[in-house]
Amino acid sequence: YAERLEKLGFYIFEPAFQYQDFKVTTLSGETKSRSSLKGKVILLNFWATWCPPCKQEIPTIEKLHNTMKGQNFEVFAVSVGETPDTVKKFIAQQKMTYPVYLDPQNLLSRTYASQGIPTTYLIDKNGMFIAALIGAYDYANPELVAILSELAKK
Repeated sequence: YAERLEKLGFYIFEPAFQYQDFKVTTLSGETKSRSSLKGKVILLNFWATWCPPCKQEIPTIEKLHNTMKGQNFEVFAVSVGETPDTVKKFIAQQKMTYPVYLDPQNLLSRTYASQGIPTTYLIDKNGMFIAALIGAYDYANPELVAILSELAKK
């Protein structure tokens, strides 16, 4: 998968690595850990409602989310530095159905998105960070969908 992802513009982590677990807040105020998704391929996306490139890629993440339903895959979108109310209103306006979590104090973005947002990581079913991308991307790209489907089946 590495060579194919690289051709799509992703930075490949050689070797892939595990990183410390973290917890985020759900929109309903509960907490969820990244490690709770072990066994699934994760698209970990850091974004904000005020970010034009983030807004640009949201419809493609939504399409990917819908395309990958029923597979061992999950979108884990983390809104950075914003209040729950701001994020909830934005989600309703954009008709987003994929899981969105909160990092209101920017605790995670300092580590995971220090070069800007949107920043996205691909994490395999074993919790290994395999690739990353900074900037907007078309996540509905058929080649990316094919790669993620293959990884989800492994």
